Amino acid sequence: MTLSIRLVETEKQITKNINLAIADVLTQKIRSQQNWILSELVKIVPSWIKAQPEIQSLQSYSTGSLVALFGIPGDTNSIIESICASVANSISLKFTPFKANLTGGLEIYFQPSNFANLLALPEGHVNINNGDLHWLDWLLTKGDTIIVANYSYNPQTGLGRSNLGNMLPGGAFRIPPQFSGTNTDNFITRALIGSTQETAITSIIKRALA
Repeated sequence: MTLSIRLVETEKQITKNINLAIADVLTQKIRSQQNWILSELVKIVPSWIKAQPEIQSLQSYSTGSLVALFGIPGDTNSIIESICASVANSISLKFTPFKANLTGGLEIYFQPSNFANLLALPEGHVNINNGDLHWLDWLLTKGDTIIVANYSYNPQTGLGRSNLGNMLPGGAFRIPPQFSGTNTDNFITRALIGSTQETAITSIIKRALA
């Protein structure tokens, strides 16, 4: 017995129909999983931020820490949690349905580039006798430029708002180069970019499509 098959569509039409079917499956799957993808990203982003040296320094009560340099009094855990929550809650997704040529996809947006959400946090300020010290702005945007002229940091326990040091006349104060950040390169941008982050995001997408 001989079985013969006659194709009534061209190879191009068959390919198009296959791609349309794939596009439809991908569109339905990602559309239905968008909220789950977003929730997974919101959960994982704080761990990336907390792994940064700047955050670890904000948790360290030593005379050379950022706590000491900025004169941040009290427990900094709530400050760190506010920073992490602000970044995590800024994540947004944009999904473009797939077409027959398989164009389309899911775009993930992390953290506004102007850092307005972080710079608006009250936790990023310290009230001082002669005004306001916006230390989070210094850390995120000022780089290693001189911030306070004619004063330098004196590391000594028992002194200053943090009891870890104070400012003395003479010299100048700037963010230590290992911590200094700019609008395009700071501890937040570094927390969100890298092979580890890409691998984690890819894993989330794969799980969503499984």
